[in-house]
Amino acid sequence: MARFGGTQDEEHFGAPRKEEATRHLCAGVYLDPAFRSVVLRQVHNDTAHMVAPSYGFDLVPVVRHAWKSWSLEMGQHVCVLAVFVVGFVFNPSAVVAVASALGLWPLSRLLARSAAAVFPLRAKALADRWLWRTRWRREADELREQERLLRLSGMGCGALVVAPPLVAGISQVPLAEVAVTAVFLAFLLALAVAGRSVACQRRLSHIHVTDSLRPRKLTRREETIHNQQFHPCVVYRRPSLQEIEESKEEPGFELLDSKTSPFVGSGKLIHRWTPPLTVQLMKKGENLGSMKERERLDSPFEASKLVAHLKDVMSPMGDADDPTRLRGFDKKDRLYIAEADIQPNPSWLRERPDRKKVDDVIDDPHGIAHHFLEIRTTVTGEVMTTVFLRVSVKGRALSLDFAACALTRTPAEYHIIDAFKENDRSALLRSALYGLRNLPAEVWGAKALIEAFPLLVGALRAQKNRIRVPRRGAAIGARLSIREEKSVAWKQAQLDKVVIYDYMKLIEQRLLKATEEFLESKGIDTSAFSKKATSIVNMGVLSMGGKIDMNQTAVGANAQVNLDTREGDGSLADAPMN
Repeated sequence: MARFGGTQDEEHFGAPRKEEATRHLCAGVYLDPAFRSVVLRQVHNDTAHMVAPSYGFDLVPVVRHAWKSWSLEMGQHVCVLAVFVVGFVFNPSAVVAVASALGLWPLSRLLARSAAAVFPLRAKALADRWLWRTRWRREADELREQERLLRLSGMGCGALVVAPPLVAGISQVPLAEVAVTAVFLAFLLALAVAGRSVACQRRLSHIHVTDSLRPRKLTRREETIHNQQFHPCVVYRRPSLQEIEESKEEPGFELLDSKTSPFVGSGKLIHRWTPPLTVQLMKKGENLGSMKERERLDSPFEASKLVAHLKDVMSPMGDADDPTRLRGFDKKDRLYIAEADIQPNPSWLRERPDRKKVDDVIDDPHGIAHHFLEIRTTVTGEVMTTVFLRVSVKGRALSLDFAACALTRTPAEYHIIDAFKENDRSALLRSALYGLRNLPAEVWGAKALIEAFPLLVGALRAQKNRIRVPRRGAAIGARLSIREEKSVAWKQAQLDKVVIYDYMKLIEQRLLKATEEFLESKGIDTSAFSKKATSIVNMGVLSMGGKIDMNQTAVGANAQVNLDTREGDGSLADAPMN
């Protein structure tokens, strides 16, 4: 029998697929037009700001499929417009008949709904009048509203029914010829809508079965997106004065709330050591009494050496040969720079910083760039846990700044490609029928052609990277992360929260233990560090800051709380404490 976590168990229980989040986001651009518009306008066409870092997904395939989805929709709208234009040239009466039929479709539904609502309300009003019961104003207003809708929809249906024969009579075109041409035009419209629905479904099926979503050849803009989403430098935005006043905190790199977190794209900030863990770097030795004797004049190590040690110690957690490894485990260096501190056309935009430059940033605690060791792992292929650790040596002390962020699952409607019978031939038929069911709305959607030209102009301009062009007052930090925007609310994460905190604690404990071992190897007293680390691991509430409310609580040996419920509400204020 295979061990749990092996190939056999993965086949039975369903192991996470590679690029799970990327697949669902690619499906989302076909299923959610609003999301597709955000990807095209605020990601692809926005070259004045950097792309947010990508955690657990690849943004390039999402952008490529957004354009494919948009092209299919615009193709449908062009076909619809061509049908109406050609039909109007040869037989205007037939076009009026088709337009009337399309308008009659939703109006008849409204007429039926209004009639179904009016008759029970009228019956109840009649019963109230006969029985001398009080009539609520809300019911009377609802009856008048439904009657008004019934009259308007009925008049509209009547006008649409009369319009085709009337126009045919004025044009002196036989009604039979109008009917035949109208049926042919309606067939062409249905063919265009159904064809687009089938093409979208085929794309969704391809997204589900393909091994790689990465395009073989990238456009210039896609190459820029690829470089920026995996760039080690991240530009964050300091909170505005209004946000500072609302949060009542001091400005700076410190966190105000999850919305102003500097960790762009990593999701909701779920944990942070507040304040950071600090420990004085003292020599070991029982005979050294005073602090001056125990301190060293020079730093016993460089912060970059500790970061390198942590990387080596953390690597086994993602060992591919270990069945108990953390899935999707990865580690990398991140350099965070505030927008206001960026010089015009900085060198790191043209060339990524090498190992020496990164080490220089780590060893300089007073620079404008802040280094964080980033460690991330995924629970299900979508649920992403990311840990950030900043190591700095200053004031003859070691400072560790720890934070953890989490990305939840993508919306459930984007997971339809994984559902049963959603990638076979029956799915193509259902997609075509669904498109035909909304035929009037699909035809009316041709008005979106008006917005096509500005979008295409923006796409052409996006081939030039405007970030490298010096501009006065330029702010190049990312303004949007589509992965964060399309994540399930943290309150709805349910059982994923437990797993996320579990993974976070595993990484946190290993980092603390590795740091303690490193300090011991340098001959540094770790007694204070060990106590603080134990408090963080065992009493997580102490590392989160905030206030603790203690109600109906007694402190001390043999202490008791006796609640007196005879007076008041039985609160702690009315209870004597022994």
